[in-house]
Amino acid sequence: MASSIGDGAMFLLLALLFPLHLYLGRRLLRRSGDGRYLLIRSGVLLASVAVLLSAVLSNLEAFSRNDALVSELEEMKLKIARLESILEENTKILNSKTLHLEENNKLIGEMEDKIQLLQNALHNIKKSPSDSSYSEDRITTMEEEVRLLWNESRENNFKIHTLESSVDDAEEEMKAVASEVDKMENIVNEQWIQIRQLEQAFQSTKIMASNVRKRIKSEDYYEIARHIKCAMMKVVRFVKGIHHRCSPEIVGLPDSFFLAGSFSKSFISQAYNQFKRIMSFALKCHHELQDVVKDAMEMNKFTAPLAHKEVAFFVAYAIMTFPILSAWIFCSSCFS
Repeated sequence: MASSIGDGAMFLLLALLFPLHLYLGRRLLRRSGDGRYLLIRSGVLLASVAVLLSAVLSNLEAFSRNDALVSELEEMKLKIARLESILEENTKILNSKTLHLEENNKLIGEMEDKIQLLQNALHNIKKSPSDSSYSEDRITTMEEEVRLLWNESRENNFKIHTLESSVDDAEEEMKAVASEVDKMENIVNEQWIQIRQLEQAFQSTKIMASNVRKRIKSEDYYEIARHIKCAMMKVVRFVKGIHHRCSPEIVGLPDSFFLAGSFSKSFISQAYNQFKRIMSFALKCHHELQDVVKDAMEMNKFTAPLAHKEVAFFVAYAIMTFPILSAWIFCSSCFS
């Protein structure tokens, strides 16, 4: 995310520095009156802005995929936390049921001991030579008490069986939750691995984009600037040659340069040929810039549907004519 913010800040800085660049060009025009370097730098700056815009959009698309994976990973972490809380609650319930089961087992043991004591007492009473009626009443009472104790013992055994079955169910549920937690941890680890791979791919893509920008700057833009500079130097030399060869007497005459003389015809033909070469070079640069714009638009999924020949033609035309119109406006404002 920080790298995408840095690319956006770079693009915003270029957009803010472009008017400053034009203002400095205006100051240079006021000082020297020579605007050929302003045209070259303006064209190179606009082409660099177009390439950086396509790179920033591709980086934003990669970051959107990375953000989707991170959000999915956060959801998985929340689900794991919920499962861990459920596992902890089930463990507490299981421990409480186990404690209750131990207490019931202890109570059953006490009841069995009490039953055994009553049976021993009954056996001793039957053997003792005492009053038969009192003995029978005592025996009946003890038998009823033993019967009640056996019923209570059976109820406790049923409760113990129920508790054991619920403990078994709780253990099964705890095992299922534990297995689901393990699966979610494995999925989270796989997602982390995918995120690291995506980050590595994004870093390699950034390096490739920077290399492409450097190569474009070092090859295409400098080559176009060199051709434009050579053409402008030829025009300047041609104008200086005309200025040096024209005498004051010829310049003073209004029709001497445009009459059918050999002097004016030769320089007019030279100027026409130079103009034709400049126009052919401009057409060549326009075709090359049109291909560059079309390739840059096809690299982005948002501008790919607009990557037609007509759209690329108008965009390249705007990139080439905008510096010239800006220079013309500044020159007009300087000399007005």
